[in-house]
Amino acid sequence: MGTSPGEMRAFVIRQGELWNAGDRAGFVASYHEIAPAGFAMEFPVGGPIHRGWDALDDLWNNYQTRIRVSYPIVACGDNGEMAVLEQIDAEVEGRVVSRHSIHSYVFADEGMLVRYFADSPQPNDAAQATRAFLTQQSDLWNLGEREQFFAAYTAFTGADFDIEFPIGAPPHPGPQMLQTLWNGYQADVKLRYRHVYVTDSNEAAICVGNERIIDGQISVNNSLEFYRFDERGMHVRYFHEGAHG
Repeated sequence: MGTSPGEMRAFVIRQGELWNAGDRAGFVASYHEIAPAGFAMEFPVGGPIHRGWDALDDLWNNYQTRIRVSYPIVACGDNGEMAVLEQIDAEVEGRVVSRHSIHSYVFADEGMLVRYFADSPQPNDAAQATRAFLTQQSDLWNLGEREQFFAAYTAFTGADFDIEFPIGAPPHPGPQMLQTLWNGYQADVKLRYRHVYVTDSNEAAICVGNERIIDGQISVNNSLEFYRFDERGMHVRYFHEGAHG
């Protein structure tokens, strides 16, 4: 039996509490409990994957005294995967400075893999083009520019892409899925990009506030979205906060 959305959500909140409390034994135990087969992390995405419990020890040794963490967005799939927005607070020259990171978690029989998305400090041409595309397509969505919106995807991908939504379902052909999303949501939902990270390996992770007006009030359902590029084209995966309680 796989790891349930409730178990994943409880784990990530609990390990953050243990980190902030300085409870090293409890922190490590929480990982062993949910991932008895082992731990691996890709930190940052595009770098080498570090395998084994020593990688978790290194994370604690290098950062625990320097930062406090919280998780304002946790989005789980039914397939043993989870995405989170992590808020990282550090004291700098007497004041608290906050930044954010997006992580993806995979819970599988062979262990847990955590991937940490962060911006490339010196983005190459491909990463810059990816960021420009992502920003452009959200602007066109919000303006209701249907033809330009679809043309932007065609220009960037050659219409060779797929979309996994919901997480764990077989990927849908991208153009058809975009048509479905536009027809179902564009008139009512505005996309507010809160955080965009494009990595050295030209993968991207985005935190999006999907805003709509309900009874005169702004209602937001957050999503964490992942974009990957390879020889077969672009692959998009949407984790939605509201998918599970």
